[in-house]
Amino acid sequence: MGHPQDAAALARLGLLPRALHDVGEPDLTVELLGRLWPSPVLRRAAAAGADLGSALALVDAASLQGPHPTRVPIVAAGRMGELMPEVRRLAAWDAPALALDLTTLADTPPFGPQAWHPRSRDDLAEVVAAAGRPVWLIGIASADDAAVAADAGIDAIVVDGVLGRHLGGPATAELLPEVVDAVAGMLRVLAGGGIAGGVDALRLLALGADAVVVGGERPTAALEEELRYAMRLTGCASLADVGYDIVFAPLFDEP
Repeated sequence: MGHPQDAAALARLGLLPRALHDVGEPDLTVELLGRLWPSPVLRRAAAAGADLGSALALVDAASLQGPHPTRVPIVAAGRMGELMPEVRRLAAWDAPALALDLTTLADTPPFGPQAWHPRSRDDLAEVVAAAGRPVWLIGIASADDAAVAADAGIDAIVVDGVLGRHLGGPATAELLPEVVDAVAGMLRVLAGGGIAGGVDALRLLALGADAVVVGGERPTAALEEELRYAMRLTGCASLADVGYDIVFAPLFDEP
């Protein structure tokens, strides 16, 4: 599942190579949830299996057998009568955060079998209060929704254009800058959506994401090595150096 335009939108973001600097081995560490993690590349997996290691990862709650200090359990945005008991159950776990997934709302009738259960600002605030830990929201696809999430006390959002794929909505890379502008400093902004490798990860970080969420089968180490390569070649010693200035944005004269 993904937005059909994600790969094309990322490919249009050229990164500017810079070789005249002294950057050797870039520092990938990122601060999330009040602690430092070795990389801004977070895995999303249906099961708590291979290649997750000790890094922070998002895992479907049903596959977890118990609490884990580096696994963020994901629950679907179903009926509140079903969601809240699950939130309260997970609140007893020593998990770093809890994630609520909105992306299944893209596959509601007539485009899919999922039931339509959107979440209001008050619903989110109730989840935050019951969770007793940071709550992340997966599937934000507009600046308006990002603002509602921030107002409800959500700790972090994962921007993903998949929610609008049947509407002709923007791809993740296209909507990310507007979302970042809307909620900068209010919550952490992560990005998902069609990330094929470390260069794509750097493109989204350059657009303002604090970290990226990736699926697929490619080893995390390979993605991180590609990210280091891209940071070296754009002159970024750490994530603090990554910004829109490394994105090629040509200026055109007015006709």
